[in-house]
Amino acid sequence: MDRTAGYADSWHRQPVPPPLDRGSTSAESAIVAAVWLMADWTRDGTPGWRSECVIGTAPERNVQPWSQPPSPSDVAAIGGFDAEPDSASVLTALVQPGPNRPYEHTRPPAEVAAELVTLLSDRIPATDPRGQALLAHLAELLTGPYTDLLRVWTGGDELHLVLRDSSGRTLRLTVAPAPATEPPPALGDDGALRTRLACVITLLSTQLWVNNNNPVTFRVWLGPREDADPSAAAAGWWTRTREEPPDEAPELRPLTAEELDDGLYTIVRSSLLDLFDGSWSGVEEWPHVPPGHLTRHLYRDLLDLLLARTGGPDAPPQLLCTGYLPTQDMDDDLDSEDDYYGTVLFVGPAEVAVLDLDLTC
Repeated sequence: MDRTAGYADSWHRQPVPPPLDRGSTSAESAIVAAVWLMADWTRDGTPGWRSECVIGTAPERNVQPWSQPPSPSDVAAIGGFDAEPDSASVLTALVQPGPNRPYEHTRPPAEVAAELVTLLSDRIPATDPRGQALLAHLAELLTGPYTDLLRVWTGGDELHLVLRDSSGRTLRLTVAPAPATEPPPALGDDGALRTRLACVITLLSTQLWVNNNNPVTFRVWLGPREDADPSAAAAGWWTRTREEPPDEAPELRPLTAEELDDGLYTIVRSSLLDLFDGSWSGVEEWPHVPPGHLTRHLYRDLLDLLLARTGGPDAPPQLLCTGYLPTQDMDDDLDSEDDYYGTVLFVGPAEVAVLDLDLTC
């Protein structure tokens, strides 16, 4: 399996199917990833549902403020609808109350997000804790601090939402009933697995940050095991997945499943933007990730996918790692920025998976 990365990866952006392959912003990529991952996480639930995401453009906010919804013909063009809709309403928008006044929300984003949770829950069977956490996160993404949002009616049971950002880019999300939940699109060999991994990675990287400019980056490879010795098999795959040919493979250290979980949790805990309120006053210990937070479900899903894929019927894969994996506490005293790069290797009976963890700047 070729490299799998996030849909917003700055260097190795994961390919997406048409028409999304014409380019999307990081914010749009996160919404698409949340919708597609929701389809995977609720695929056995009822009722079934399907989604459609359409990228477009609209006049910028200063040209056409959405204090009132645009005309039906404009909404059709902006949202990529086949015909003019029956009606539209503004769920929230940034408008200027007067000349030279700052923009203000027509409704509080949290209020609109709560409304969206209800609307989405009526159509998506997100009944378990991780599905509910993802649905709430999707509602928050749709009501970001710099977005305008329309709800559009076309005469059916579909939920149509049209989001516009500050530059005039738009994303139309449609959620509609279906006999069974429609799986997300898949490209190439192992397409379904790669799509799910890319969605998880995208959502993790949009919430985990090294600093103001650099997200935590995850990348995955998967391929056949070519050596009976686990360390040699792991070293071979580590070597072939480096961007520049290394002089030699590093020393690999064994890892337990518990240490792997602890290491990923520590990375999440040390990088989660939600835990930092802008002040260190009175903070004696880095706070823990709240129970039920979406990132707990995301990192666990990432590990479970790789463990299940590489594990045999009677035994889990052997785990090895090199580089940065803080299994106990955050380490802020490393000698070099490159020291904040780690790799975990999952060596199964037939396949090897490589998980790169990049916390460099």
